[in-house]
Amino acid sequence: MAVSKSSKPESAFRVVARRYPGLVEKIQRLIEDSEKAFAGNTPEAEGSYLWEHTVHVASLAFRLAEEERRDPLLAAVTALFHDAGKFAGGVYHQGGEAEEDVAARLASPILKRSRVPAADREAVLAALGALYREDAAPHPLAAIVHDADFLSKFGALGVAQFFIKSALRGRTLRSTVMTSLSKELTYAACLPLNMRTKAGRLRAEKKAEESLRYYEALLAELAETHGGAYRIKVLRLPRAGRRGRGVDVRLVVSAACDQCGGGWVISRSVKRGVKCARLEARLRCRRCGAGHEIAFCLPEI
Repeated sequence: MAVSKSSKPESAFRVVARRYPGLVEKIQRLIEDSEKAFAGNTPEAEGSYLWEHTVHVASLAFRLAEEERRDPLLAAVTALFHDAGKFAGGVYHQGGEAEEDVAARLASPILKRSRVPAADREAVLAALGALYREDAAPHPLAAIVHDADFLSKFGALGVAQFFIKSALRGRTLRSTVMTSLSKELTYAACLPLNMRTKAGRLRAEKKAEESLRYYEALLAELAETHGGAYRIKVLRLPRAGRRGRGVDVRLVVSAACDQCGGGWVISRSVKRGVKCARLEARLRCRRCGAGHEIAFCLPEI
């Protein structure tokens, strides 16, 4: 897929639309229809969260590919399909099949009908299959989309999308902070280490700094306006099966128990799941025994 060079950067979607007219619209319809089916076709829903995320990832993948001297058009097309299998058939992870495998299965006939050359189709499908599979051989296109996917979750747009997703799940700001912010802080701090490309690492350093600065300011302002302080407790976890530096996990905890003002006892464990190593941190009040759990998949490093 040859892409012409120009002094003014072109939009990923303009390039894809010029080369394969109608392809973007087909993918958008596929993603939006599956998301609506999963959500129950709620009439009040405006637009598609998953499509907005897809647009962001495809744009980032296009730029990263340019910086990595890879085919930006192939990167954008792969990114457009990367979440196409998430809600396939209106079901989340139907039958336990990896969503990237579902995405590849859905992409194959669409790419063929769009007259994408066979070699390029094979490259896109191979990248989708290798995207989040630990036993897959390294794939440069998968590495670019991987980095773009993670980068999209941080910086100004990433923070906005985090709160949109929390609102869609019916969470208040406080419940979001208590249940989900630990994961965001941990992933932001580890973001540069999680990149697979040099271009991704350069962007990750800036986005990580922006995100951490914002979240720390948010916690400070919440303490001023809502009462009660929050602390960020850093825990070092060993990397399973590997020597050297572990993973620094950042847990957001209230300074004291809401019920009695007592302090916390924190216990933790890491369990290996189908797709990730999952941290389970349990907080228990020393005085009254109340508590809650914070759990999330640990970042790749």
